[in-house]
Amino acid sequence: MPLQPSEKKQLTFAGVLFGLAILFFVLFGPSERVALEYFYDESEKELFTAPAGSTPPIKGINDNQLDGVRAIVIAPKGKSSDESAHRIAYLEKWSPQLKHHMEAASKAKAAGQTVPNIVDRSQRKFHQFVRRADSPQWYTMNTDEAAKIMATLRTKDAQGKIPEICMPNR
Repeated sequence: MPLQPSEKKQLTFAGVLFGLAILFFVLFGPSERVALEYFYDESEKELFTAPAGSTPPIKGINDNQLDGVRAIVIAPKGKSSDESAHRIAYLEKWSPQLKHHMEAASKAKAAGQTVPNIVDRSQRKFHQFVRRADSPQWYTMNTDEAAKIMATLRTKDAQGKIPEICMPNR
């Protein structure tokens, strides 16, 4: 049975709307941006960004040295988009053992495989290190010094507000 003229118009109208919807989502839909994190090049003493999930230390800015460590950057509440308000709360890196384990686990997960536990979860705090940007001394996560450094994230400012953690592309 042939389509009536009114049915043809409705079908054409629906097709045009469907096409416009696709065009709208292509033009204004979510972009395929890679999530980024802040890192700090220890030799250059400069912040840079790298893909989120990178296992520190990574290659820094200027050479093949593994001197790029994760930087936890904070700003006063409500000012995380204002780069002039950013400051480094602390830096973190992992031992070569834990770095190797985490990278192997990530590759295995992507391939649908399992990885033996090289570094037990209970031992990871002995393989993760933190320090302040203005200090050369690294502390393992299981120390009081490390707890004091990380407490920066919970320390209220003069207005009684806890700082916000800043991410490069948010």
